[in-house]
Amino acid sequence: MSFLKKIMGGSDPKQNDDYSAYIDLDKFEKDIDSSAGDEPAETYVKIAIFTHFDQITSLKKEIYDGNILIVDISNIKSDERLRNHLFNELKDVVLDVHGDIVGMKDNNILVTPTGIKVDRKKIGGNY
Repeated sequence: MSFLKKIMGGSDPKQNDDYSAYIDLDKFEKDIDSSAGDEPAETYVKIAIFTHFDQITSLKKEIYDGNILIVDISNIKSDERLRNHLFNELKDVVLDVHGDIVGMKDNNILVTPTGIKVDRKKIGGNY
């Protein structure tokens, strides 16, 4: 490390490859799980991987039950008819419960129940 970097507080490039500065998400999730126990929640965020028409009923039920859904549609991207049917069904539920629906990137849809709206303005950064 050069003399100026030592004085100015610069770091050695080799130290930037040290992975100890990263957060271990597995440990974080274990800490959350152990402290939360089996405490029920009023609203859950549920993740669904949509692959088949028969799943639409269970997705609609989750929204009617007040849960937030993140639906992965990557498996049906090439099936325009099924994709449009899913969108129309979810849109009808959202209109019925006064929730919200928004696309997230290319492969995910966020669907919210009554009382939860999605702010479409980005807070910052490119995500």
